[in-house]
Amino acid sequence: MHRVVAASIRPSRLSASLLALLLAGSGTAWAQTAPQLLFHVSADQGLQADTAAGDPVPNFVDKVKRVPDGVHGSAIEWADDGVLSWNAPGNIQAQRGTLGFFWRARYAVGEAPFVIFRVGYADHSSWDMAWLRIDWNGHGFDAFVTDANLARTRVSFKLDKNPSPQQWQHIAFGWDENHGVRLYVDGREVARQETTADYDAALDQLGLAARVMAPYQVQSRYNFLRGSDFDEIRVYDRLLDPAGMAALARNAAPTTAVAGPDPMRAWRHRHGWDAAPPPALSAPTTTIRKVEFADTKDHKQWMWKATDGIAETTWPGVYNRSRLPGRNDYFQLPDWNTYVDGGQQLDLTLPAGETVNRIEVRGAAFGGLSHSVDGQPAQTLFQRPQGVVRSVNPIPAQHGGVLHFRNTAQETPIQEIWAYQVSDAAEPEGTVKQRYLIDSQALPDYTNIAALRDYIDGRYPAAERSTVMALPKGAGSRKRTADTLPAQPLPIVHVLIPSGVSDAPAAQPLIRSWAHSWENMHDGLDGVAIDLPALDLPAPQDGLIPLNIRIKDPIWPARDMIDVSVSVTPGQKRTLWLDLRDRILTADSLWISIASAAPGFNATSLDGAEIRMVYKDRDEAKKEHMADRFNQVRDNWGFLVEEHTTSKRQRLYARVYADLSDLLRVDPDHELGRLYWNYISYNSQGKPPFTQPEAPKGVPLWAFRQTEDLKYVRRFIDWWIDNRQIAYGDFGGGISDDSDLTQQWPGLALMGVQPDKLNASLTALSDAVYRNGMFSNGLSTIETDELHAYEEGINTNSAMLYLNWGDPLTVERLMETVKAFDERIILPNPQGHLLFSSNWFGGNKVYREPNWQWQKPYSFPVLHPAFLIGQYNADPTGRKLVTGLADGYLAHAYTDDKGRWALPNEIHWATGRTRGGELNNGSGSGDIMHTFWAAWRWTGDDKYLKALDYRVERGGPGALSNLGENYVEALGRGAEWNPRFISDADGGSTGFASLMAWQATGDKKYLEALHADGIQAKAQREYMNTEGHWWSDRVEAPSEFLQRARLGGIALKRNQSWPGHTVSWRFAQPDAAEQVALLVHAPSPDRFKVIAYNLGTRAVDAEMSTWNVAAGQWRMTSGVDRNGDDTIDGKVTTRDLTLERSASTTLRFAPGQSQVFEFALVQAGTPVEQRADLGIGRGDVRVEDGQVQVTVHSLGHVATGVGVAVLEDARGRELARVEIPGLAAPSDLVPKTATVRLPLPAGNRSGLRVRVMQADGAAEVTQRNNVVTLDR
Repeated sequence: MHRVVAASIRPSRLSASLLALLLAGSGTAWAQTAPQLLFHVSADQGLQADTAAGDPVPNFVDKVKRVPDGVHGSAIEWADDGVLSWNAPGNIQAQRGTLGFFWRARYAVGEAPFVIFRVGYADHSSWDMAWLRIDWNGHGFDAFVTDANLARTRVSFKLDKNPSPQQWQHIAFGWDENHGVRLYVDGREVARQETTADYDAALDQLGLAARVMAPYQVQSRYNFLRGSDFDEIRVYDRLLDPAGMAALARNAAPTTAVAGPDPMRAWRHRHGWDAAPPPALSAPTTTIRKVEFADTKDHKQWMWKATDGIAETTWPGVYNRSRLPGRNDYFQLPDWNTYVDGGQQLDLTLPAGETVNRIEVRGAAFGGLSHSVDGQPAQTLFQRPQGVVRSVNPIPAQHGGVLHFRNTAQETPIQEIWAYQVSDAAEPEGTVKQRYLIDSQALPDYTNIAALRDYIDGRYPAAERSTVMALPKGAGSRKRTADTLPAQPLPIVHVLIPSGVSDAPAAQPLIRSWAHSWENMHDGLDGVAIDLPALDLPAPQDGLIPLNIRIKDPIWPARDMIDVSVSVTPGQKRTLWLDLRDRILTADSLWISIASAAPGFNATSLDGAEIRMVYKDRDEAKKEHMADRFNQVRDNWGFLVEEHTTSKRQRLYARVYADLSDLLRVDPDHELGRLYWNYISYNSQGKPPFTQPEAPKGVPLWAFRQTEDLKYVRRFIDWWIDNRQIAYGDFGGGISDDSDLTQQWPGLALMGVQPDKLNASLTALSDAVYRNGMFSNGLSTIETDELHAYEEGINTNSAMLYLNWGDPLTVERLMETVKAFDERIILPNPQGHLLFSSNWFGGNKVYREPNWQWQKPYSFPVLHPAFLIGQYNADPTGRKLVTGLADGYLAHAYTDDKGRWALPNEIHWATGRTRGGELNNGSGSGDIMHTFWAAWRWTGDDKYLKALDYRVERGGPGALSNLGENYVEALGRGAEWNPRFISDADGGSTGFASLMAWQATGDKKYLEALHADGIQAKAQREYMNTEGHWWSDRVEAPSEFLQRARLGGIALKRNQSWPGHTVSWRFAQPDAAEQVALLVHAPSPDRFKVIAYNLGTRAVDAEMSTWNVAAGQWRMTSGVDRNGDDTIDGKVTTRDLTLERSASTTLRFAPGQSQVFEFALVQAGTPVEQRADLGIGRGDVRVEDGQVQVTVHSLGHVATGVGVAVLEDARGRELARVEIPGLAAPSDLVPKTATVRLPLPAGNRSGLRVRVMQADGAAEVTQRNNVVTLDR
């Protein structure tokens, strides 16, 4: 193993004209050098690289081993869920290179594609952050690299026949900004795409990870899971030619590469210098002030990544179902963190009091920039043409208002957009001014710039590494030698300013009686002045020399604090005052890069230039410092929260850690900063301080805290509907993740809070699923893994039924999904057990190769429609799937090494093999308990309870707490389990233990503690869950304990899919739900108690609907509880009523009183799910040609008799009626409908409605789907 140092010989001085000639036309000169081996892993001695220009040691290793039967010595065997990655900087270059390796499949390949090799971005806006990938594409190989504008230069190759599992093949893939990409198999070119592109990017890691290799996660899960074997991994710095590729395939060292054309072509294009030069510095001194946008939005979503100073991050976020060339392939992921109609317009709010007169844009987005003030029509400022990747546009001075960039091609990105005020204002004196002189002959070897030098060496090719120091006058240095600069430099110079002179290298004279630094500087950096020397260089464009100047963030060098393009006239000195956003500096050194379009521009060009760092009052500087650092944290964690990465080996976590640490360094008491750190660090430093709100005098504390807890849930959901949902119906998280978010809507609506608003919001998202083409044949349109198959609309359709019970459209959508699972996914295996047959499927294709036949715990959430339809009309297919899967799981039970009964984690469909240890240790294991619960509820067979007992044995009775029903009462285990719950609650545990302790003892102190915890958690997470703009599936205001208390069970929580609620509420008065505290005590199908306290000053009426109750005649006993023991004191009122699933009765809650309502079943009736059901709903009633056309559905367990449709006026008077023929039950899961017509009378049609019913008045599954109002 050795580290490669770029060997170079540099002439002491070349005339500008000679150097320009050399570089401008030196394709042959560049091609004469042999390709350089950057990285090589033979695996003969280990996984550490034999050769590495960067880090040779793997960054992550998991489930990878060396095997002796490689092509040449040992090879690498990568397990299906294994990971092997090395850091990319220095080991691979984005601009050009070749990657080669020997590869074998290890076991048979088929039509299912999988990843072979990945290289990831150092930062990005896409989920997988893939820069390069080589795949098995189902019939051969695909390979691509990604350009700076998100499109992928991709090639595809089809083999004549699939390789045998033990066959070694050599795969080589090369790329070059001037040539495109080429793919070689066994030394023979099989595909190429000739193009020119901008591949320049910072890279993160390279290696083997089937799922993601990115700076926020490196792991293998979901449908990408597939390993293989590797040998002799090599990376070169050039695109090899055919002879070089053939040498690689022989495991020989290549000596030749593709001849490079003019290296300045890609350089000029990358900097935007292939068109007009940037504006010239016409005055001796020019001030450029960076103006930070006050807000940046795509529709309603905060979108910071086009303004964060990091070129690899972009607006818009990247669509997985992308329209950009080469992106949408066989790995079809959901769209995440985007609006369906996003990427079309970016709105940038200018801060009040600032003036902007120049806009610089990096990225390929083309379209128009306009400006508006106070909602007035926008005025166009300029058009940005297609084909430009960097532009500088002076604009008329704008004061405040909003800039709008309208994207012509949706998704085409902006990497960065900068707003500047350019003027001839003088450089300020500042509170302190530090001066530094550039000296190209000084060896840049101060130890406090070593990290920056390492970064530059890893980030840039050798030709782009010209580095000089700027030192204070009198600072010591060593003279550099010629080999410390590139032999063939591109025109860029990196100026490094040490933070202090005390970090001189070893073996030097001691500095005495003098020091110079900004370490521990009290004041804040206001900006940087640069005296540009008179450049003795030819002017390449219109008599001007274009320059690009970037000042890097000292704590994160991948981020630019400013990035400006200007031009100078040869021979003219100019001073630039760069008025930065203020910073309170750390002891990190400063890096300024200056690039030019003039080929002769090199390290000597800036000799003698003075750089001045100007400071200002600390308190003034803190304002911008803290605002920016917090936005950087907020933006980064909004992305990172998905995986909650906490390893500093992952660059995105290292960035958020650096930014947040710097924020808290300057302001240790920053409230939101502390809350973010508390969350990021998993509350390991204790809860932040919090003051609970105080209950009004005389109001029971449990009641006050419950309603306060409820208000936080309502505020959270209100915020997302009001501030993120748009007309299309989505929330900007990608509809898939948005559908996770809205799983929180039904619970709150059923608790009586804004049910119509929440239902309208949920309906809009459900409609968006279908409008966006996400559903095909009952399943997701895309082929995706078992969990995300649920999140592509199955969960939304399921959630809809909770708030639209009996709606035919919803019921039939769920039926279609159950049918699809029955026919295509949940199948008997060869051993006769019903199991999931695939974990990678969609409505158009199912992958059935052995590697994707594993039933996993996360397979089970898709049973949600089967649970609901099984409950709704006892659908035999849905119930068969649930009980059959439960039986299949029990058939694979085993005895573990401790002699205990156990269930396996994963089961292979074809073979019945198991893996992954026991179920209780697997991700998503709690979700499976819903299946066993449903099977027990439907059959009464206690064999299904063995699975529940297994989970309790491993984790205690609380391990079943994601079951929505009151399982302690239902199983009759209170005497056994309640002491454990009481002990846990007395020990300080809140959550489920608190509820059960209250249920067992009646002591409401447990509820007070429960809701106090809920209030604090929601209050301290409220900003993060809203304005923090986290991914939409990561935000939550948990309501499951509120649902248990107010509904007698959990109706719906994400992935908790058995509806467990006993009752629901709809209040007659707006906002009344938040003034009435409710408790449903010890609910069961034949008995429950409601305890209520109205905190308001007026009586409140509420419609209580029942759900998990036996149908029949019930008796309600009610009265006032005067002493808080939850029993009626004094007068008792009794009423007999009919209750069943979806039936309702009205209760009145008097103000300022504790009331008790006891319900008991008197006489059981026919179960509602066994009945017939006629239904009408959304889209079923239409007015055509003076008639009302009605589509009527049969939705019940049995056929309907003859029915009748009646047209009524607003007062219920019959206007017309028509017979509905008898309809079969949809037992085959195919809709059964009839269409009838009613005459429409003339005159006022307001309030007209259609009612359907069975002619004989027979009871139905529900009455909620019998009436539709025409004007709806």
